[in-house]
Amino acid sequence: MEQSANAEKANYDVIWRDTPTRRNSSPGKDFAPFFFDGFKGEIRAGQTLIDFGCGTALVAKEFLSKGLNIRLVDISPYALDQEIRNLLALFSAQVQFVQGCLWQLPESLKSAYWIYCCDVLENIPEESIEPVLEGIAARMRFGGYFSIRLKEDIASSRRAVKEKRWWEHKLSKYFTIVGEDATIDDSYFNCRVRAKLNRC
Repeated sequence: MEQSANAEKANYDVIWRDTPTRRNSSPGKDFAPFFFDGFKGEIRAGQTLIDFGCGTALVAKEFLSKGLNIRLVDISPYALDQEIRNLLALFSAQVQFVQGCLWQLPESLKSAYWIYCCDVLENIPEESIEPVLEGIAARMRFGGYFSIRLKEDIASSRRAVKEKRWWEHKLSKYFTIVGEDATIDDSYFNCRVRAKLNRC
């Protein structure tokens, strides 16, 4: 890993090891119904999904219930909830954990039908956002889902809190945005995407 990736890993190792309250929320799990509803009839058992920046990865239970094969990607191995660690042992053919920095993804991480990335991009250093999106796009064959927080919260200091229009512009370089899901407030930009042909 390059120096910035190593520093990022060290930071998140400390956060996940030493801050138990970080595990109290699971945005990835909260937004799974939007993903399933948005691609209703298209998500099928046996397809692969990569959860980028999976954190505790509690949403993996929802993906497993649909028969998906899951690759969980996070920079820190300490992020995973113990329940998910147990699933890795029980369902090793269906669930895998890949440790990696999102702007320096391992070459061994192959493409999948679906990608899922919730409550992650706003925590990436701004200069690394486009490399992250490029890496995710290169690994998405069919479609995917992003949920991006647009406002600061008390729990953490986010590095790339931008307005919705800014994120639409960034995402549109690498994906075709095909739908948006409203939340109960305007704190998040949730959107469904498809692979973009002739990406520039």
